[in-house]
Amino acid sequence: MQQVQPLVVMTPVARQKIGEVLEQEKATDAYLKIEVYQGGGCACSGGYRYALSLERQPGTTDVVEEVDGLKVMAAKGDAEVLRGSKIDYIDGLQRTGFKIDNPNIRSDSCGCGGH
Repeated sequence: MQQVQPLVVMTPVARQKIGEVLEQEKATDAYLKIEVYQGGGCACSGGYRYALSLERQPGTTDVVEEVDGLKVMAAKGDAEVLRGSKIDYIDGLQRTGFKIDNPNIRSDSCGCGGH
C-alpha cells in the first residue's frame, strides 16, 4: 500500500510563528486553513497564490489533517494541489511572511530565483 504524503509539512520557524499567531488571536483551538487561488503569482508557483487563515471549524468538503499538533485544512480540490508542500517563514529585508514551496508545481520559466 502506497503511503500518502501529508497535506503540508512545516519548518520549525513556520510552526512557531503560527503558534504565536494562534496565541495572539486567542484561537489555540482554531484550524489553519490554506486556500489556493489560480492566477497571479510568479511562474515559479505555476500561477498559484496561497492564503492562510484561521477558522473555527472545517467545512463539509474540507480535508483536515494534524500537522505538528496543529489542525490544518484545505478544500478538497486545494488539498490535491497542496499535498506535500512545505510551509516556511521568511524574515528578511525584501520579504517577511509565510512561503509555500509546492513540489507539485514546477516551471522552467522561473525568473524570480525561487527555485
